[in-house]
Amino acid sequence: SNSFCTLLLAMSAPAPSKKQLAAAAAAAEAEAEQAAADAAKLGLVQKVLGRTGSRGNVTQVRVKLLAEEGRDAGRMIVRNVKGPCREGDMLALMETEREARRMR
Repeated sequence: SNSFCTLLLAMSAPAPSKKQLAAAAAAAEAEAEQAAADAAKLGLVQKVLGRTGSRGNVTQVRVKLLAEEGRDAGRMIVRNVKGPCREGDMLALMETEREARRMR
């Protein structure tokens, strides 16, 4: 009988409205976006190494990571960048573990 009472209580609670569901979804999305922005590490393009990709639509660059502390402090890595890019640009890197293969 106890589980029946719990079931009745659950059924009697009002269902959330579409506005409440939309607000909750928007809040969760904003929180995820903020967490992703916190996770991104900044890097400064030091040198453009060349174009790569089957159509030359990717630029290979050497990036200096701007982390103040930790194991990434001052590290230089090679990354592939899609879209316009030149020396002195800032990149927001979601992860810094992988490096691009060097062009031949």
